[in-house]
Amino acid sequence: MRVLVISPDRNLEQFLDRELGTAGIEVLGSQPGPAMIAAARATRPEIAVIQSSEARRGVTALEHAILRAIQPDVRTIVVSESLSAADADIVEAGVFYYMSASPPVRLPDVVRAAVRSIREEADRHLRQGEMR
Repeated sequence: MRVLVISPDRNLEQFLDRELGTAGIEVLGSQPGPAMIAAARATRPEIAVIQSSEARRGVTALEHAILRAIQPDVRTIVVSESLSAADADIVEAGVFYYMSASPPVRLPDVVRAAVRSIREEADRHLRQGEMR
């Protein structure tokens, strides 16, 4: 399972790698912008974590849309530094989970929930003979 962390710095990526790396979850990092597009195309992550901030609110929705265009089944988790009504657009766009917390101590649990969701969906398709 691959998790792509999109953040201007590596703190979130390093935190998740420490918490999830031993569980067979590959944590990859990317800067926002063109680097994110290249990383998503190269790695095809099942889960994406986008770090949002006041300055990046509009960009977060665009990044989510780009990720979904590259990998339609990606589970996107948005981590915002503060709760804002301006984030309603990203929530309505169909993210898997939105959290407003600094520091995001529950994030590893949310990623594990996304992993379970993906595995349960794959099992359901397999039982129904619909494996893609």
